[in-house]
Amino acid sequence: MPGESFFIDEWFGDKFYKELPLGFHSHFTFGQFFRTHAYYPHENLELWRPVPDPNEPTKTIASSFQLVAAGHDAFRRGIPLATPKLETNEEFIVIRAKLRPVLLVVPELPPLGLQEHGYRGKVQRRRCLVAQIFGLVDAKTGRAEFSPTFVDRVRKMEFPQLMFLPGNAGPLAMDSLLRLDELQSVFTPHLEPTQYSVGDEAIEVLRGQLQYLITGTGPSRYTELRELLITG
Repeated sequence: MPGESFFIDEWFGDKFYKELPLGFHSHFTFGQFFRTHAYYPHENLELWRPVPDPNEPTKTIASSFQLVAAGHDAFRRGIPLATPKLETNEEFIVIRAKLRPVLLVVPELPPLGLQEHGYRGKVQRRRCLVAQIFGLVDAKTGRAEFSPTFVDRVRKMEFPQLMFLPGNAGPLAMDSLLRLDELQSVFTPHLEPTQYSVGDEAIEVLRGQLQYLITGTGPSRYTELRELLITG
């Protein structure tokens, strides 16, 4: 309304999310919420390197490893491993992961009907593209992770790579941050589906937000609502 200032969660209210019908376990859709193990992109590259076993003369079987910083020989190992399998141009990299909610951006694509037998390359892979969701409050301490000013700017849709997700009755236990700059490819069976999705109107805003983030173009429901909330 004229003269009133809104945030995105107030704009959509209790229609921010919707409950999906029966069968949601087998029909994954854009905007649906899941849980899975999501990894932290590493800034300092570290490797798990096999520890030589004097009782294993072939040097191709490893049962213990040590943490080392990546050096000049990274991905240029001399001897391949048979168990666990590791080629000379491969490494076991050290990353951390955490179970967290995610939002489905690109569902697994349907089979292409190709005959792939007899070739090493595999075109059809069971993958989905998801965006990570981060709580705005530390679940253990209750401490706010970000300043209220920043959170309000996200609620005003100021940042195309971020969307505020309210932690009301729905898929999330707390107010959260959807990070469209934190997309990950996930093996489809690793996704634990929930019965919730972004609501019908909000999902059109999300589609427009992805378009704006990737191409910088509009107009769309996203650009219209963003302008309204920022200038309102």
